[in-house]
Amino acid sequence: LRRRGYRGYVALRLMPGTPGYLVREAARLADRVGVNLEAPGPSELAEVAPSKGSWSLDLLQVLLKAAGFKGDPRGVSTQFVLGVAGESDEAHVRLAYRLLRSGVGVVYYSPYRPVPGTPLASRLRPVPQARARRLHEAVALMRDYGFKPEWILDAAGDDGMLPLHGPSLKELVARLHPEWFPVDVEEASWRELARVPGVSPRAARRIVEARESGARVTPGLLARLLGRRRAARALRYLDLPARGLSAAAYTRPGAAGGRG
Repeated sequence: LRRRGYRGYVALRLMPGTPGYLVREAARLADRVGVNLEAPGPSELAEVAPSKGSWSLDLLQVLLKAAGFKGDPRGVSTQFVLGVAGESDEAHVRLAYRLLRSGVGVVYYSPYRPVPGTPLASRLRPVPQARARRLHEAVALMRDYGFKPEWILDAAGDDGMLPLHGPSLKELVARLHPEWFPVDVEEASWRELARVPGVSPRAARRIVEARESGARVTPGLLARLLGRRRAARALRYLDLPARGLSAAAYTRPGAAGGRG
């Protein structure tokens, strides 16, 4: 395709055990390459896809080679099937953190759906889509916001599972760490600002840039950068008065009325 002049987007999935020289060529020619790990470990893979070979040698090592050759985390992906082997969210979060640090920037989760007539259909129930959404949230927090897996797993139960319902995972983590707040908006680093619910990494950097340009960070400036609703939400966690914003729910973490 490339030799024939095609310059469009190419995403290429690599087969288990793909030789290193082909992995290198795939990483050079395709916009995104990936290997579906399917499960968070060898024993779980035996339940999901026993014919795929060695989880460590045929899948994980090929994926890590692709990450090394590609050099751009956005161009390397993997995918997991959730819930077939009874694995916990904790196992997925810890492995995702390892993969992100190794240069795999895109992690997908597909909840198990039984297919009539297959061996697993008689003994497994469908996995809620909400579980996949939670794990996608966890990956985004670790990749884009600099969260550590331990912070995310503070929100998990004794069984290592994240709650399926309720506020966003970022909000849950914020409520569990009142010692982080209120954040001094005039002094905080972008990472500290990005921990604040309602503040994206891009918005955190724009706040830092505004400060460096000499602007004073006010509720009005936050409203322009975040939008009024997100700004009102963020002000509950910032060391900044909410004057000028309609923030009926404005209550600092730990103050009367709860932490949000």
